[in-house]
Order: sequence, then C-alpha cells, then structure tokens
Amino acid sequence: MDTTQQRPNQQNASSSAVMEIRISCPPVLAGYLEELLWTIDGVESVGEYYKADSDKDQTQLSDLTHVAVFTRNPLGEDLVKVLMVDNPKLMKVCDIVQTRWLEEKDWAESWKQHWHPTPITERLTICPTWEEYQPKSADEVVIKLDPECAFGTGTHETTQLMLKALETFGDKIDFSTVNLLDVGTGSGILAIYAALRGCRDIRGVDNDSQAVVTARKNAEINGMDSVVDFTDTPLDELCQTRYDVVVANIIAPVILELFSEMLLRLNPGGRFFASGLIAKSVGQVEEAMQAAGFTEIQRQQQGDWFALSGIYKA
Repeated sequence: MDTTQQRPNQQNASSSAVMEIRISCPPVLAGYLEELLWTIDGVESVGEYYKADSDKDQTQLSDLTHVAVFTRNPLGEDLVKVLMVDNPKLMKVCDIVQTRWLEEKDWAESWKQHWHPTPITERLTICPTWEEYQPKSADEVVIKLDPECAFGTGTHETTQLMLKALETFGDKIDFSTVNLLDVGTGSGILAIYAALRGCRDIRGVDNDSQAVVTARKNAEINGMDSVVDFTDTPLDELCQTRYDVVVANIIAPVILELFSEMLLRLNPGGRFFASGLIAKSVGQVEEAMQAAGFTEIQRQQQGDWFALSGIYKA
C-alpha cells in the first residue's frame, strides 16, 4: 500500500490545480465514506480504487480499498480529517495515505487510460469518445461519452442502477410521450440515454457550470443537443414546469434538500427515480417518498448502493 504523505504547498498550487486525497478504507465502508466525501464543499469527483499487490494487476482485491476525493478546496485535507473525526468508526479504520496537487489537465487525462467501453446491460454500453466500439446487436444503445471533470461515466453503481431502471421503464412505455427532468445531471449520461431511447423533451440541471458545459458537449457528440437542454440555474429558480419523469442521481442529503422542489416539478402519476443512496440513507429517502404519497415504491441494490423509484400520487 502506498503510504506516501505529501503535504501540498498551496502557494505552489495553481488556480487550475485539483487536490487528490487518497484514503485507505475497508471495502464494507467504502460506500458510506464516498457519500460523506460528496458533502465536502468544492468536491469535483470521488472514486473507489481497489489496491492490488501489483499496479499492473488491479483485479486482485486486498483487505483495503483506496477512496480518492478530488477537490479544489485548499482546505480539502483538513476537511476530510474533520469528517473522519466526526465519524469515529471511520477514524478507527481509515487513513489518509496520500495527498497531492494535480494540474487539471493531468487529472482529466490520467484516468482515461483505465476507462474502456463499459457494458451496462445486454442492450446498453457506455463508450469513451477516444475508443472504438462495435454494437453487438441492432437494438443496442451506445452512449459516446467524455465526462471530463463531471460525474457519470457509467462505471459507478449509482449510475448503472439508474440506467438499468430507465431501460426497464423505457421497455414499458413510449419515451416519446413523456418529458424528463434530470437533477444533478453531471456528464449528462442519464438525460442522453433517455434522448437516445426516444424522449424529446428533456431538461438537465446541475449547480456546476463546468458540468453543464461538458453535458452539452456529450449531447452534441451523441446527436442529441437539439433534444436536451442543460442549465446551471438552481432548481428552486427554474420555472415550475411539470415533468412525467424526474431522475436524481446525487446523494441522500441533497435529494432530501431538493425533494420538495422536485415534487413541484413532477406530474401527478409521474415516475421518480433516485440513486446515490447507501444503507444508512436509503430508508430516509424512502420514508420521504411514502410521506409525499408515492406508491409502488421499489428498491434496487448494486454493491453498497441503492436506487429507489415510485409513482407520485399527489
């Protein structure tokens, strides 16, 4: 395990630099830690990396996972330490093993060598824009994607849960008859998938203006830029257009914070999909849905992560 400790020199870090903080963590706590890390101000990305006996063999799992958080907040390391102190269980078993500053261009490029076409289902594959992929069947949907610094490559369980749920939903209805709101759109992956399945009225919202720029690029790459409208306007400032489908792949605290605003924009009888939930928080979101009058609430799990869906009976 790499235990290099490197205290970053903020004076030497450029304005375009991103701080990478790697934390060793038992795999069973990785999902919980990831959700907490997303609550830190300025977090750009959180990833889980299994440490192997050799850097050339990343398939051999050890007893520890490396969770990496990337942030522009110069107090990032201190904030992570506070987070761990406030959670004694983490403090006992997790350690910050490396901290370093990366130039944004280095960060944005370095992970690309490890990401290849990712099959989500038999009929859906996510393919990086810099790689070639030949569909296996005529009905396979292929999303070409360059997430840059935005969340949503299709490799994380939360995104896969949402894509699978939308695929199942799309098999039961005609996507061209519904409109969709994607809250926390990130790379735009969910909105673009809905567009590729036939939805023609889609709004993607994200509070990160750079993510919105990235999502627009990805929509254009997939020929869906005329279908999907991306914006960084805060949800509570958007007009209260009603949507048949609202998706939110974020984390539980943010979902709960925005829940009432999302309900104002969901048609009675509309479908709500939420992910980014762990065992500790999925029940809280489920209870909020029940209290709001949702029916046919379903829970799906992949790894340590959960997704919920339900029909809004306002």
